[in-house]
This record gives sequence, C-alpha cells and structure tokens, in this order.
Amino acid sequence: MAGSAPSGNPGVSKVLNDAPMGAFQIFIIILLVLLNAIDGFDVLAVTFAAPGISEDWSISRSALGAVIAASVIGMAIGSIFLAPVADRIGRRPVILVCLAIMAVGMLLTATADSIAMLSAWRVFTGVGIGGMIPSLTAVAAEFSNEKRRDLAVSAMTIGYPLGGLLGGFLSAELVQFGGWRMIFTAGGVITAIVLPIVWFGLPESLDYLASRGGPNALAKINAVLKRLGHPPVEEARAAGMKPKSADPRALFGRDLRVLTFLLITAYFLHILAFYFFTGWLPKIMTDAGYEVSTAIATSAVTSLGGVLGGIAMGLASPYIGLKRLAVAAMGGTSVMLALFAMNVGDIAKLRIVAFILGIFMMGGIVGPILGGVLLDIGLKAGSVLTVIGVTAAIGALFLIPVRLREHED
Repeated sequence: MAGSAPSGNPGVSKVLNDAPMGAFQIFIIILLVLLNAIDGFDVLAVTFAAPGISEDWSISRSALGAVIAASVIGMAIGSIFLAPVADRIGRRPVILVCLAIMAVGMLLTATADSIAMLSAWRVFTGVGIGGMIPSLTAVAAEFSNEKRRDLAVSAMTIGYPLGGLLGGFLSAELVQFGGWRMIFTAGGVITAIVLPIVWFGLPESLDYLASRGGPNALAKINAVLKRLGHPPVEEARAAGMKPKSADPRALFGRDLRVLTFLLITAYFLHILAFYFFTGWLPKIMTDAGYEVSTAIATSAVTSLGGVLGGIAMGLASPYIGLKRLAVAAMGGTSVMLALFAMNVGDIAKLRIVAFILGIFMMGGIVGPILGGVLLDIGLKAGSVLTVIGVTAAIGALFLIPVRLREHED
C-alpha cells in the first residue's frame, strides 16, 4: 500500500537514482527540452510579431508594450494558480492541459482583430506557459538518476532560449510568407502536434503515484518502471515523509527579510531588463530602418547567445559560484545594452553585441510596459536601452551583499 515512507526507506525513486539512465529516460529529457523550447517560442512569438502588429494597426508604443506584457501576466497567473494543481492531480495531466491551453491560445491569437482580443488571448496563452514550466523542471529531476540530475535539469532549462533561437529564424521566414499572424498559427500547430507525443510518451511521476496510493498504485508504478527498463518493486512507497508546508511569511521574518529583499530586488531589476530587451528588440530595429526579417533574425541571435550562455554558466557554477556568476551576468548585461545602443546603425556589430548580450542576459512584467512608455514620451531607443541597462547594473549591486552557502564564501 502506498504511503509515507518511514525513516531510512528510500522509496521507489531509489530505483531511478542509483541505476544508469536508460534510452527511454533520455527520450523523456529530450521531450522536456522540446516542451520548454515551445514555451520559449510561444513567449517570444509576440515580440517577433510586434513590428507587423504595429504596422497593421498603427498602435502606440505603450499599447504595444501592454500586448507584449500580456503573456507574462498570464505566466504569473498560471504559475500561481495552475502549477500547484500538479501536486493533486499529477504532473502529466497538468502538462497536457497546459499544452492544450497554449495551442488554443496561439491559434486564437492569430485571429484577433483588436488590441483587447490580442491581449486577452496572450494572457490565456501565458497561463498555459506559466502552469507548465514548474512541472517540466520537476519531471526532469524525477526521471533522471542522481549522477545526471543537474545535467538533465540544465538541459531542460536551455530549451527556453533554444525555442527563441529556432522560433526566431522560423518567424523571420513566416512574416515574409504570410505576415505576423502566421507566427502564431505556426506556434499553435507545433504545440498541437506535440500533444499526442506527450500523451503517449510521458509517464506519470513515480513518487506522485506512490504518494497518491490506491489499489492500483503498485501496478502503475511497475508499469512505468518496465517502460523505463528497470526491475519492479514490491512495495509502493513515496521517497520520504511528506514535508511540512512552508510558511511564506518566514521569508519576511527577522532573519530573512534583508536577504529576501535583496534577492527579490536583484531578480526584479534584471528580469525587467530581460523582458524589455527581448520584447522590444524587433520593433526597435524596424524603427531604425531594418527589415522585419532582419530584426527577428537578430533576436534569434540573442537567443543563441542565451543557449550557449546557459550551458557555460551551468558548467562554471560549481567552480565560480552562483553569486559571482549572477553578478557578472547582470554587470555584463548592463555593459552590452549600452554597446547595443551605440551600434544600432551597424548590423554586423549589432549582432555581435546581441549574441554576447544573450550570454549574459539569462536572468518582469513591467519591462515591456516601461519600454513602451519611455519610447512614447519621446526618448530615443538608445536612451531607453541605456536606462534599462542601468537597472541591470543596479540589480548586480543588490546581489553583492548576499551571502550564499557555497565555497566562494
């Protein structure tokens, strides 16, 4: 019978922790990378479409900023209200529901005939994206062994900028073929195609099946283990005692409030810069006279830098330390944004800077909105980039006093 394991009982997850990863486990990790890549494409689709939307509807930059931010608002809603449902109904059902939401949302976005409808469907799509991302991370950890767990989670994470990279180059071709609506249509179709692959290819978490219990729990667990190429277990036990629910108020208690403030501020300032730049890059470049396809391809180059930067930082973190890497990334983001602003007229230099910027800027919601407001009040694109770059530098300063329990301290 399923239940909480007594002290010392490793639970069914020990079978996966100790054994080499089989071909089906590797397939699951590759599938998760694909799903996160779809997330990345679906998030950035509106930035690729922004120049075309602005041209077709002649909207203000502030209104366009709100459209760009809409999916991020939806992501926040999904992560808060939808993602936790996975603990009650399982990660696989939540991933499938989120994929369905994303597919429908992308296809309906392609039919929008007003800013209000476009924003509404982007919020709807964002709910699916935000609800799925936490489950992807958990599944990557659960289906990898202990030796390869960090690598599996890192590989899954890299899927996000990979989706921006491939989606950017695809979008650059699509806008020439059928306009900005084709970007969302393609995103919806690709997401829908992946649904049956996930339905048949992604098993449920072993620990979830064990903790849920029921008369068929052991049979379901052993069926999953068989697919993974591992021997059956005789008892369905979860990995350990169910942890006591955390109290978020503790983050603002006497011992943690300063650390919490520093981390939240640093993260906020850096992600503000991230969402401003990724959200406004294609539009800034088209305003500077570049073709839409050229602007979108440059955005894809930034994502390429993000892919390589994610790999490099993952490999370097055990040796350099997370805090030092984060400070370097924020400082580098600030410098490269300033260089980008100085080289808007030179596409070769611009793409080199965009690539390096992508390496550093793998750090919210207000980034696109703030960008639109600053542009609407008359600031030049270079000035806005510099202002946003300063926020990344300030974010780095907020991180310097933070002490993390790692070898660098």
